[in-house]
Amino acid sequence: MNQNVSPLCSNGTTRPATNGNSVHDTNGHSGQTVRLMLLLSTSLDCESMTALLSRRRGLELVGATPDLDFGLACCRQLRPKLLILDPKVHEQAIDSAVATVRSGYVRHVMVLDDRVHEGRLAELLPMPGVSYMTRLAGADSLYAAVIKSAMCSVRVFDPAIDHRVQRTSRGLRLEQHRGQPSVAGLTNRERQVMLLLAQGQSVRDCAQQMQLAVSTIDNHKSRLMKKLRIHKAAELTHIAIRDGLITV
Repeated sequence: MNQNVSPLCSNGTTRPATNGNSVHDTNGHSGQTVRLMLLLSTSLDCESMTALLSRRRGLELVGATPDLDFGLACCRQLRPKLLILDPKVHEQAIDSAVATVRSGYVRHVMVLDDRVHEGRLAELLPMPGVSYMTRLAGADSLYAAVIKSAMCSVRVFDPAIDHRVQRTSRGLRLEQHRGQPSVAGLTNRERQVMLLLAQGQSVRDCAQQMQLAVSTIDNHKSRLMKKLRIHKAAELTHIAIRDGLITV
């Protein structure tokens, strides 16, 4: 067995050892080694990302797994500074990962998407301790984001979307792209209604689940369809998938 790899727990997950080098944060200050946990969608993805990050100075990968429950258990046991999370692992992966931050097991979560999904990002913005990057950003940008988020406790957003993340009196919000309506322009309640409708639920079902009047759901539906410039309810599913409200 390679001496740089040792068993983590069970489940076949491995823990690459640190290279022993400290790292400098974005302000040039020497810091401790960044301990990472990878929770990605496939074993092959875990192996590829492990190989990529293990070569980077100042990083210690404590584990990598595609299993949500096992990965969260490892976080509770090993307490990494940063959890890099692929949202395709499980539909509840982001909420579960954020809970580990609130519980103090992980300092920061970085959601790693395949591309920018504006709806998913809009839902993440109110969540403290969560950064958002995509694989399209490249290895160097990802490494810089890992260091900045883990060492400086700064929320980092993918370069392709960072300029649209606005700080307001009500917190962070995603500025809507000119000429292309997206779910980023919807309110939280409108996104909730859209998600349920896109999953095939009727207006009455939505009203019952959200404990609201049918007329209220109808109003939300009318407003969100107007904002998205669509005329058929069937189009909601397409947009929900495109913008990351529904993972396929």
